[in-house]
Amino acid sequence: MKIRKYQPQHSAIQGEEIILAGFWPRVGAIMIDLGIIGILLDWAVHLVTYLGLNLTHASMHNFHVVVKAEGMDESLLDLIELGFTLIPILYFALFMYFTNGKTIGKYITRIRVVAIYHHRIGLWHCIERALGYAASTLEAGLGFLQIFWNPNRMCLHDRIAETIVVKEKKKEKKKN
Repeated sequence: MKIRKYQPQHSAIQGEEIILAGFWPRVGAIMIDLGIIGILLDWAVHLVTYLGLNLTHASMHNFHVVVKAEGMDESLLDLIELGFTLIPILYFALFMYFTNGKTIGKYITRIRVVAIYHHRIGLWHCIERALGYAASTLEAGLGFLQIFWNPNRMCLHDRIAETIVVKEKKKEKKKN
């Protein structure tokens, strides 16, 4: 397996040896994160049902959440669907912002997102990247497949948010 090193584009990350994350760790991370989002959506359905509304199901298709309910006004259902659509966006954006580039899936697979023009990933980068996932799913997932021909393994959502995904450096043990 060939290890690809990041080709620096900005002085904020030049001088460091950065190893780009491979395809399978990124797939693993997104699958873990989507599983967690599925659990969060299920909890949200139970919460809204507990509050007295008859929701039957919520599922995510191309990063858009579809909510089904019995005997509910269409405008109320649209409002609930909008609120549920915020769940995956907030999950990705807030986790990445507060952990400086990691979600639970990225933590488990030992990868993280790095801004290519800044020393730390900003909130707007995180929001752009979260919204960019939807763009990456268009055209049969072509945005995700760009990892194979982009020299810095940038998918469409990485290019939108000006980020790369890197392997975490192993922490060196301190000698006493």
